[in-house]
Amino acid sequence: MEKLATEQQIKSLLIRERYYRDTCQWEKLRGSYHPDASQTHIEISWFQGDIDGFVAGSEGMTTGGTGAVHTICPVEVHVNGNKALSESTGSISIRFRLNGIEYDCVSLTRFISRLEYVDSEWKLLTLEAIYDRDYITPTVPVSVSAEIPLPKEGRASYKCISWLLSQKGFKIKQDLPGVDDPASCTKLMEESLAWLH
Repeated sequence: MEKLATEQQIKSLLIRERYYRDTCQWEKLRGSYHPDASQTHIEISWFQGDIDGFVAGSEGMTTGGTGAVHTICPVEVHVNGNKALSESTGSISIRFRLNGIEYDCVSLTRFISRLEYVDSEWKLLTLEAIYDRDYITPTVPVSVSAEIPLPKEGRASYKCISWLLSQKGFKIKQDLPGVDDPASCTKLMEESLAWLH
C-alpha cells in the first residue's frame, strides 16, 4: 500500500507541475521543484538550465504570445528510497497564425523526470524529453493552406516545434533525445536508471 501511495503522490505532482506551467501559476510551478535550484536541471528544445531560469523563461514565453498546452500521463514510476524516476507520455501544443491561417503545432513526447523526497514531500529535480514526432495542422480545414517553410535539415522527431519556436526567436537545441536517434534515448534512460540506483 505504501508503494502505491508514493507512486500516486509522484504522479499527482507531475500532472500538477504541467498544469501550473500552462496556467501561469509561477510560484506553484517553482514549488514543484527542489528548493535548491542548483539541484535542478531542465533539458528541452528551447531551454537548458535550472528551474529558476525555466520559470522566468516560461513566463516570458506566455507574455510573448507563445503559450503552450501540455498533456502528461505518468506511466511508470521507479522508487529507490528517497529517489524516484518517472517516465511519462505527453504532448505539447502551440497555436499560431501564418499568412492569415490558424494552425496547431503538436509535439508528441516522452518526459523523463528525476525526483527526490525533500522535507516530507516529493520534489522534481529534472525535466527531460525524448521527442517522438510532431505535426502542424490547420485548426479549421481549408482547401488551400499556406506553405509552411519547414527546413530541409534538422531533427525529424521535433522539426515542427523547432521551426515554430525558432520563428519566435528561441535557439533550439538539436541534439536532444528523439526516436530518430535511438542511441540518444537509450543513453538518457541508462543514465537516469543509473542515477536511481
